[in-house]
Order: sequence, then C-alpha cells, then structure tokens
Amino acid sequence: MRIAIIGAGGHGKVVADAVRARGKEILAGFLDDAAQFAGRVVAGATVLGGVATWSRHDIDGLVPAIGDNRTRRDVVLRVTAEGARLVSVVHPDVTISADARIKAGATILARAVVNIDTEIGENVIINTGAVIEHDCVIGPHVHIAPGSCLAGNVTVGEGAFLGIGSRVIPGVRIGAWAVVGAGAVVTKDVPDGATVVGVPARRLR
Repeated sequence: MRIAIIGAGGHGKVVADAVRARGKEILAGFLDDAAQFAGRVVAGATVLGGVATWSRHDIDGLVPAIGDNRTRRDVVLRVTAEGARLVSVVHPDVTISADARIKAGATILARAVVNIDTEIGENVIINTGAVIEHDCVIGPHVHIAPGSCLAGNVTVGEGAFLGIGSRVIPGVRIGAWAVVGAGAVVTKDVPDGATVVGVPARRLR
C-alpha cells in the first residue's frame, strides 16, 4: 500500500519514522499546505504538494499527522468527504491488546501501551510512551501526548488534548475539547472545553 502523510512538521517526521519501522507500507511522500515545505524532502520523503492535491498522486491512503486537534479534524473531514481513505499507523514497538479496537487514521507511536477492551477513535494520536489502560474510550481527534498515563475506565471526549506526562485516575471523564496541562494529575471529571493544570489538576477556565 502506498500512503501519504498529511503534515510535514515534527509530528509528521515521527509518523514517517513509524511507517519505516513497520515496513508494511510504501511512503509516497507528504502533503502540506505550508509554503515552507513545498518541494522539500522531509525525513527522506518528498512533499508532494498541498493537501487538496491528494487525489492527483499515486496513493492508496492518507495518514493524518498534524498535532493541533482542530486543524487535524478539519483536514480529515475535508479529505474523507472527497473520498480519501484514512490509514492507521501503529509503530512495531508498542503493546496493544488483541481486544483493543482502533479506528481509521489513528497513530500509535513507539513504546505506547493500549490495554484490553479499550477503544481508540478515528484520527487519534497516542504519542510516544503513552499508556492507555483497560476499558478506556478515546473519542475522535484526541491527542494523548508523550508519557501520559490513563488508568482504567477513563473516557476522553472528542478533540481533547492531554499534555506531556499527564496522569488520569480510574473512571474519570475528560470532556470534549478539554485541555489537560503537562504533568497534571486529573482526579475528577473535566468539563467540556475546560483547561486544567497542576497536581491535583485544577481548572483555569
């Protein structure tokens, strides 16, 4: 399968590295609208053009690799409406239960753990070294940053962002489009759209 990565920035390079480590797909190149990337070679692959050009290239699927959740969601909704197929990339150096469910367009990066009966939604980033314990539900367009740890039965709503090294105790719900700051320890539910920081996490807005 020939795939292209949407986004040629830092996260896109990490995803490209995961694709090479897998050795199952051919990386045809990147798609990125930023003028700074036009025609460049990034992580050994050429930037083929803007995102809107995806159908002009010899590719079978697209991998979203934009760190900002809203931007990534908007791009994914656009290309899938145009008929693009989303492809998930799972680095070979991960631990994933055979009973976990992973939807299209997810990226799960090196040393991450996804445990039994967990669901990973569409277009989700599970970044390097993150741990998602049993029975978690991760909604679409979420980004779980490196080194974060979710205990069992945690629910993360659409588009939420959990910062690097954050911790969430069992049974907590993180609301849609909420932000959990780096290193925060979440001990109670976080409302939709809220930002929480600290140990224990407290609401900023």
